[in-house]
Amino acid sequence: MIGVVYGTTGELIKLSPILVRLDEMEEPAFTLCTGQQVEQIPALLRDFDLPQPNLWLARGKDGHDLTRPADLPPWLLDIVVEFTRQRQNLRARMASGAEPLLIVHGDTFTTVLGALMGHALRAPVAHIEAGMRSGDLRNPFPEELDRLLVARLAQIHFAPGPRAAANLRNLKVRGEIVDTAHNTILDALELVKPDALEITLPAEQFGLVSLHRFELLGKPAALRAILELLHEASRSKPILLIDHPVTAAAIAAHDLDRLFDERFLRVPRQRYFNFIALLKASAFLVTDSGGSQQECARLGHPCLVHRAVTEHNDGLGGPVVLSRLDLDVARGFLRAPLAYAKAPTTEQTSPTEVILGHLESRGHLNPTRGSLPPRPHPRLPNYGKQPSQAAERV
Repeated sequence: MIGVVYGTTGELIKLSPILVRLDEMEEPAFTLCTGQQVEQIPALLRDFDLPQPNLWLARGKDGHDLTRPADLPPWLLDIVVEFTRQRQNLRARMASGAEPLLIVHGDTFTTVLGALMGHALRAPVAHIEAGMRSGDLRNPFPEELDRLLVARLAQIHFAPGPRAAANLRNLKVRGEIVDTAHNTILDALELVKPDALEITLPAEQFGLVSLHRFELLGKPAALRAILELLHEASRSKPILLIDHPVTAAAIAAHDLDRLFDERFLRVPRQRYFNFIALLKASAFLVTDSGGSQQECARLGHPCLVHRAVTEHNDGLGGPVVLSRLDLDVARGFLRAPLAYAKAPTTEQTSPTEVILGHLESRGHLNPTRGSLPPRPHPRLPNYGKQPSQAAERV
């Protein structure tokens, strides 16, 4: 039995092609949700035509997304209590059918918790998006530490490219390193339904902003500086800011509402499909999200990543510019963002098929079904025959 643990929208988006493909293969995963972003997950599952979790381990803080450090202790306690109560049942469920495996993704608190659950359930752990590194434990924190912890706990490391695979080799991780060539976000973008846009757009070309990471929102001076620069830039081109709840709270706490007007507008937080449609309609994106960086790299969309460091090299030197929180770099990008536009990238390798092909070879898919079906994924592009990916055992 394959189990999958997720708790945030970022994890679910990148796991969605795997969950969709397993459903189509009649090998549905047993899904456990920590509810780290409990308000957004049910709708996102409906967008991807996926079932609700088999087990909710927690539901955020009182049914709401975690938005501040004080929300973590009660949420963690809920997870520990529910997992302890369900552990024997989960062990039995994981032991049924094919060889057990627990899949985790990324670099969140949920990723670490999922890896620990795998050990408690006596199931090997597979880490998708393994090997990503910024090289600085302080940036982003705690994500960089989370990655290091999970690298020590996992037995299968699915690295999205040679750079990530090299990071894992340098760390001397145990188990297998499998280079999937690309991030599963490539396949997730192909699942987005067209015409998902649901808000009225400005009549002229516009920019889009999505800033929601604690490393920026927790620094009032840095947040004020970038919002003031965006306000200035909006005089020549209107800019829409996605009003994530944590962003709205930071704007209110630091008295920055005054920066918004008919040119620098706030719009409600968007569901994923709607956000991608809005992104494609915009002229450029300013973000602190690694996921959005990857999406823009794939789409060739001009993107300013306003962070000190990034663990992703997707799009750098192309449509993506890393500011390193330098306002001069940000100002230069905003003067001529369209100069960074590139043609969308086209790839011949589906990371989803590489992952599932490896799991099939290890016996984690039901052996009574035989080989992985050769038919193309009906909701993903026909990439053709996937190259064999030799796992590197270390």
